[in-house]
Amino acid sequence: MLPISTIFRTTRRPSRPAGVAGRGRAVAFAVSLAVVLAGCATPVMQPAVEVPDRFAATSASTEEPEAAWWDSYGDPVLSDLVRRAAHENRDVRIAAERVRAARAGETISRSWLWPTVIVGANGFNHTTTYDTALKNFVPEAANTRAGQVGIAASWEVDLFGRLRAGAKAAAADAAAVENTARGVRLLVMTDVATNYFTLVGALRQLETVRAISAAQDETLRLVIARERAGLATPFDVERVQTEASKTHAAIPPLETLAAISRHRIAVLVGDQAFNAESIAPSGVEAIVPPAHPGQPAALLQRRPDLLVASAQLDAANARRQQAMAEWFPRLILGAVFGRESIDLNGVALGPARFSNVAGLIAMPIFNAGRTRAINDIAESGQKEAVLHYEDAIVRALEDVENALVALDDERQRAQLLHDAASSAEAALGRAQSLYNRGQIDLLPLLDAQRTRLAVRAIDNDSRTQLLLASVQLYKALGGGWEVFEPVAAPDGTPVSGNSSSVDRDKEPS
Repeated sequence: MLPISTIFRTTRRPSRPAGVAGRGRAVAFAVSLAVVLAGCATPVMQPAVEVPDRFAATSASTEEPEAAWWDSYGDPVLSDLVRRAAHENRDVRIAAERVRAARAGETISRSWLWPTVIVGANGFNHTTTYDTALKNFVPEAANTRAGQVGIAASWEVDLFGRLRAGAKAAAADAAAVENTARGVRLLVMTDVATNYFTLVGALRQLETVRAISAAQDETLRLVIARERAGLATPFDVERVQTEASKTHAAIPPLETLAAISRHRIAVLVGDQAFNAESIAPSGVEAIVPPAHPGQPAALLQRRPDLLVASAQLDAANARRQQAMAEWFPRLILGAVFGRESIDLNGVALGPARFSNVAGLIAMPIFNAGRTRAINDIAESGQKEAVLHYEDAIVRALEDVENALVALDDERQRAQLLHDAASSAEAALGRAQSLYNRGQIDLLPLLDAQRTRLAVRAIDNDSRTQLLLASVQLYKALGGGWEVFEPVAAPDGTPVSGNSSSVDRDKEPS
């Protein structure tokens, strides 16, 4: 850091013609301007991924997915749980605090663009005692009192955009944190829906297995009665007993799955597992909504992870500009104004005013490659950010394509299994009637019972998987978090309504 007086010195040179001197100053100015423009022309990188105009797994669609997608299932309990989780979940609230800290960091970075003004005051009381060489003299003393009060200001003039680039990077970092919080909210909402449909499926499966178990117990009772009457063998009794025991054994795992799903939902909505029993499905048959993926390009403006990657690239571009500005001079201005008073041995010397205005200009001449290393780091971060953004785009497109294929295939599977379950139910009814009339033996009846059990269980699981696949599609599309964003007033300030936890949890000032 070299002061102006060190950088610019006055020297005597032989006089030159005015035209030659003017041309020299023009050349110097042109060179300086070229250097400045070269420094300002920092490359800004953007992703080079070509986004298709439609998804391969579906026909072209301009209809965007519904924002409040959880309401499209027609289950009021699910809608209530999702809204509770969006506000009360602890991960969401932690993310909101991170957003608050990131916004504060943005304010700090932006503050360097403005002058810093400090008001200060000081005072002292200084007493000096001294004695003469003769011990019989009385010691004398000098007392000095002084006080000062003043105001100081300092300002780095952002000649080459270093501070502006830093503020822009901080704003992009804050945007990345905000979008990360939106991603957390989306993940929590989809987790609630996933566990809710898992709970509904487990309870439905439990109901089916218990009904089948009751029917097998009744079959066992009848076979035992027939065995006592000599119409069946002990072998027949053992076979029916085996099937009944296998069905009973399928009940505890389903009860465990239902309990675990309840516990997870309770924690997701900000409660605890102890109160999970209060979570009860509505009993409404959820309707799988039709898939409306919209345009692939809309993912870049909707999926939180893509918004995060875009903000991180903006921050990397700004830091590259900030690093380039390290090659150029910095201009710092400072000023101090104040008033002081001095009192010597009780005699006031009168108040005095003081002021000081200074300027400092400095630029790197030699720092052992530090400035070059700073630029290399910024350039590497810029290239990494653009590659990360491109990777996030292709992965997001892959997620949607996979979800669309899975949902379409699961729809077909669910329809086929539903038809198979209806046929198995009818076949068992006919087999039971024939067995009761003695027209068939026990073996066909047991086969019909096993078939119904297997098909109904698979059918129930397919219905659950179909709901889960639709939730996975909404998760891949990345929507829903915007429902809980704060509503902006005409002047841009948040107002009450669908407010996010960032504003709702903020303590009053």
